[in-house]
Amino acid sequence: MSKLSTIINLIKDIISPKICYSCKKEWHFLCPQCLQNIKKYNWFCYNCKLKSDDFEIHKKCQKYVYYEKVIILTHYKNNLIKKLIKDSKFYSRQEILNDFWQYLSTLFLENEWVINKKDYIIISSPMYFFRKIVRWYNQSEILSKSISKNLEIDYNFKIIKKVKHTKQQSKLTKQDREKNLENVFQINKKYIEQIKWKTIIIVDDVISTWTTINEISKILKENKVKKVIWLVIASD
Repeated sequence: MSKLSTIINLIKDIISPKICYSCKKEWHFLCPQCLQNIKKYNWFCYNCKLKSDDFEIHKKCQKYVYYEKVIILTHYKNNLIKKLIKDSKFYSRQEILNDFWQYLSTLFLENEWVINKKDYIIISSPMYFFRKIVRWYNQSEILSKSISKNLEIDYNFKIIKKVKHTKQQSKLTKQDREKNLENVFQINKKYIEQIKWKTIIIVDDVISTWTTINEISKILKENKVKKVIWLVIASD
């Protein structure tokens, strides 16, 4: 973070202090102590939901999906987490994400053995351009950029594009989910050489079904990406 950004954030904290949604103490919207009191995701395979070291997808489960790891901080069904995410997403409280990108950075390092940072690229979960215009920002991009700076890993939000508007996946049947995602995501051909044999870290706030993350992962793997890791705040 630049000196100017640090100064601006300090001024904001003085004018309008951050208050923890849970304990009401200042300096955080979700303080570390309150995060510890929230049930976190244990190590598990996102496909079969059975225990797995460092959130790795079991070898047998990798036959059905295109990602190798889904690292999740906590449960979306927790009312406090749900309110924090909704406020950051729909009510222009972007500063809430400042706590989450720090927690996600730590969680990633705890669950991925990084030898060479040049082998990794961070991207954000793509948002359809019209939705971004309406909302003015993509919360996944904010998280991704901050995590990238913190971990000193390259970031590129242009690698994957969402070219169609889609219905909410969690409200559809399995068959309809697949139809809903047909030809929705595209790789940016300009960056195909850049991503070959790299590990791609895709950052998002919430995932509710495996269909979307698998479709994006599939496109990356078809373009010779070595490994796909999802890093998210919450899931059902």
